Amino acid sequence: MVLEEQFKDSKGNRRWVETAKLPIINEKQEVIQMLCVSTDITERKKAEEKLRTSEKLAVVGELAAGVAHEIKNPLTSLKGFVHLLKEQHPKDALYIDIMETELERMNGIVEEFLMLGKPQVMKVESLNMQALVQEVCSLLEPEAVEKEVAFIFERDDQLPKVYGDKNQLKQVFINIIKNSIEAMPEGGAIHITIKVKENHLWLQLADEGQGIPPERLAKIGEPFYSTKEKGTGLGLMVSYRIIKAHHAQMTFSSQLDKGTSVDILFPIIKK
Repeated sequence: MVLEEQFKDSKGNRRWVETAKLPIINEKQEVIQMLCVSTDITERKKAEEKLRTSEKLAVVGELAAGVAHEIKNPLTSLKGFVHLLKEQHPKDALYIDIMETELERMNGIVEEFLMLGKPQVMKVESLNMQALVQEVCSLLEPEAVEKEVAFIFERDDQLPKVYGDKNQLKQVFINIIKNSIEAMPEGGAIHITIKVKENHLWLQLADEGQGIPPERLAKIGEPFYSTKEKGTGLGLMVSYRIIKAHHAQMTFSSQLDKGTSVDILFPIIKK
């Protein structure tokens, strides 16, 4: 008999063991002892989980390409007619504005689908990570000011450059920082740390928001899973894909009522 069991080690990490139990029988055909042989299968479990996630991504990518193209054309027509109605019926502008807002939200979801469905061509160049993050913060500053959210920077004096696609990484940072802003409806701060950590450039984006429960944290990045009421989960899914393409690592950690931290490790350019 073979059993798979899960437990936590002394450091609190989840581990898996596969235990084979073999009965030892005497001459009277009685079980007198049980021989147990356990094998650590944690790495195998992780590999299987990665494979399942990759399969999900492949299926979602194929589905996204077909669905997005089917929706895009009628959505464009609807936006055009709504704009025309707004000009012809100014008294109904309030209701039409609501329709335009919802159509824009639908268009945003379709764009995310299209991004999943088509291969992304990377334009790799040498990047100044601090300048790139500050550019994103400047872009999102009006929304942050409105929500009473401040950006606090901490960095090393001399930071090495990394290789990457500027526009794709901006998309990742916009997604993460917007999520952080939305997680602090009563205001707060987003702490941005950029430092050298061993052979990597370490970027941390930490908010003071509501935090994410452990059971939800484990599912971040999965297709169609979101911690937001109206979220699709596609934004973070695309972000994970971009980070992986840059040979970087992204991890989330969170505490309820204390905030969420996103850590990204980028390989440093070797001169």
